[in-house]
Order: sequence, then structure tokens, then C-alpha cells
Amino acid sequence: MSISSISGGYGGYTLPVHGANCQCPACQQLRADASIVPAANADGAQSNSANTVSGASQSAAADKQANPDSQNGKPAANQTQNANPAAPKAPDGTPLNDAQQKEVTELKARDTDVRRHEAAHQAAGGSLAGAASFTYEQGPDGKQYAIGGEVPIQLSRGSTPQQTIQNAETVRAAALAPADPSGQDRAVAAEAAQVEQQARQQQLTQQGGNAKLSPLEKAQKASAPEGSQTQPGQHIDTYA
Repeated sequence: MSISSISGGYGGYTLPVHGANCQCPACQQLRADASIVPAANADGAQSNSANTVSGASQSAAADKQANPDSQNGKPAANQTQNANPAAPKAPDGTPLNDAQQKEVTELKARDTDVRRHEAAHQAAGGSLAGAASFTYEQGPDGKQYAIGGEVPIQLSRGSTPQQTIQNAETVRAAALAPADPSGQDRAVAAEAAQVEQQARQQQLTQQGGNAKLSPLEKAQKASAPEGSQTQPGQHIDTYA
């Protein structure tokens, strides 16, 4: 409740009114105290703002020092190196370019095909097939990749035409075992087929001649060597 004036008797005495322009000591002190509080608040706000700006500047400076490339729109060096740690690298550890990575991919595929091809020869050749040997090429990553190979096959003649036929059949099957036989594979298969045909003719000749022989003569002829170019136990080394 604010009392602005009180009227009464005794000549109508009126109390003085305290307003914004009042010059009494009490009003002057109140105005002085009120002006000090806003000034202090303004100084505090400016100080907090300065601290905030300073803290942000320090954080930005630390980030720039840690990742200088990030200010230029470039990825940080450690991010580039860790982008794909499994990617092939050169022998000195530097990343390969796109063309080199493509070459490595093609060499890997070629290596897989060559090894699968020669493994098919060995599996079908059994005891007549030897160990595979490979021709290698070094890739941009410094590794050796097989780009060619061969497996030795013994095209041996047996002690009888029947054994020779069986060996020739095995060699022919081994030569044509891969899904994509090469020209050399087909040549070995043709050679085995020729040996097989000769053995079958010899077998027919023996069967026709044996019909006129006595049991003793048949036994002696069966134990005698084949009349062929290659003696029993000998073999022809071919490569598929």
C-alpha cells in the first residue's frame, strides 16, 4: 500500500511525495544502489562470454593441430590409413593404386584357376601322376602368383595288352580331367588313345593266335614280352 497524501484538520497539512526525481538522501541512495547491480551483472556476462569464446578457440586450435588436413577438407592421415587395413600394399608398405589393385585381383584369380587345373590332373592320374610344378609371376604387392603349371604323367606299357589298356585309359582321363583342358592336355589324351588302340589290336592278335596254340604254348606266350616299341615296365613321360 502506497500513501501518496493524507488530508486532515489543523490547516490541511500535506506529507511530501517521494518520486523518481526526489532529491532526498534516502531516494538518492536507493538510486545509487540500483545502478551498481546491473553493472555488475553486465560485467559477469561479458566475462562468461569471453571464457566461452576462448574455450571454443582453444578446442578448435587443438583439433587443427591434431588433424591439420581436416581444415582443408581432406581426411586425416590416420583415417586414410585405417580405411581398409586389408587392402593390398606394395612391399614397402605404401598403398596400391587402382590399376595395381586390379592387377593383384586378376593374378589371384589366375593362381586359383591354375592350381585347381593341376589338382584335377593329379587326382585323376593317381599313381601315374607326379607332383605339380608351377610358373610364377610377382605381383605389385610383392607376392608370387602361379600363372602356369604342369603335371608329369607316366604313359607306361604293362606286361600284357590289358595292363597297357588300363594305363592308357587312366592317362587319357587325367589329361581331360580339368573343366578347361589345354591344347597340351588334349595332345596327351590323343597320345594315350593311340597307345590304347595299339594295345587292343595286339590283344586281338594274341587272342586269335592263342586259339591254335596248346595250353603250354599259351602260357609261354603270355609270359613273353610284348612285341612293341616299349618294353614292359618302361614308360613315356608326358606333361598335362
